[in-house]
Amino acid sequence: ASMRSSEGIERLKRWADLTGAGIFAVLFLALVMQVVRRFVFGAPAAWTEELATIAFVWVIFWGTAFAVPLSTHVAVDFVVPRFAPRVQRTLYALGLAALGGCFLWALPGIADYLRFMMRERTPVLDLPYGVVYSAYLAAAVMVVLRCLAAILRPEASDKA
Repeated sequence: ASMRSSEGIERLKRWADLTGAGIFAVLFLALVMQVVRRFVFGAPAAWTEELATIAFVWVIFWGTAFAVPLSTHVAVDFVVPRFAPRVQRTLYALGLAALGGCFLWALPGIADYLRFMMRERTPVLDLPYGVVYSAYLAAAVMVVLRCLAAILRPEASDKA
C-alpha cells in the first residue's frame, strides 16, 4: 500500500508540475502575442493583457501551492538550528501548525469572498472574478494539506 500511495503522490506531483508549466506557457504565449500585435502589427489586443494577468495570478498561487517545495520557501531560521534535532523537529512542526492553522482559519473567508466576487466580471474576457481568484482558495487548501502532511510524516517532507 505504501508503494502504491507513493506512486500516486508522484503522479500527482507530475500532474501539478505539468499544469503549472501549462499555465506558465499560457502566460508566456499571451505576452508574446501582445508584443507581436503591438509592435509588429500596431494593433494591441486587450484580451492578451488580461489573459496574461490572470495567468500570472494563477501561476503564482499554483506554484506556491503545488510546485514549490516547502524547503525553498523563504524562512528565517537562525535560532532553530541551534537546538537538538528532536527540538528542531518540534519547532518546525509548531511552525507548520501555525502556518497551516492560519490558512485553515482563512478558508471560510476566502470562499466567502470568492462567492461575492462571482458577480463581478473581468472587463475584456468577461470571466467572473471569483473564477480568476479561485487559485487562491486552491493554494490555501493545499498549504493546509502540505503542512499537515509535513507534521504527520516529517521523514517524507522536504522540510523535516
